[in-house]
Amino acid sequence: MVTPTLLTTVQYLALGEQYDQHGNRIKDELIGGEIVKVATPSRVHDLIKNAINAALTLFLASRSHLGLLACCEIAYAVTEHDTFVPDVSVLGRQKAFGKSALRILTGSPDIAIEVVSPSDTAEYVKYKISTYLAYGSSSVWMVYPLDRSIVIHTSEGSRELKGDRQIQDPGLPGFSEPVSRFFEGL
Repeated sequence: MVTPTLLTTVQYLALGEQYDQHGNRIKDELIGGEIVKVATPSRVHDLIKNAINAALTLFLASRSHLGLLACCEIAYAVTEHDTFVPDVSVLGRQKAFGKSALRILTGSPDIAIEVVSPSDTAEYVKYKISTYLAYGSSSVWMVYPLDRSIVIHTSEGSRELKGDRQIQDPGLPGFSEPVSRFFEGL
């Protein structure tokens, strides 16, 4: 049995971007040293991602003293063998606008938010959660469109929220939104 060679983030970034026959960028991530193709998000996936980002952006705009920013699809070199692109991330303004040797940010976001797609395997989801938390994220939100739930993972454990349960995160003091808000109209 041949063991595949694991890529480092530097090697992965040197490969450059790939495009399909229509000129669309083929999305991928480096997970555990392996390139994993990421499916094109569905309309529902994008609507949920945008609803979460809009709520966080509005909240953070009114609390500039926190020094945080919400962004969609920023890439992070989390470890030497892991480059993730969370759907939404919350990070410090200094990190977002600071100098970086790479075209992507180094380290984990403060909060990583991933909308789970049908093509995401349980193995990769679990791996990404533990990697984010081990390398600096205070929490990871996994959003499950099919059952309209959000599971918030921290180093202390996880909790699942549905319906009108309020999302609250210590990394976002004062933020409180019902889970149902992010699934409205779907």
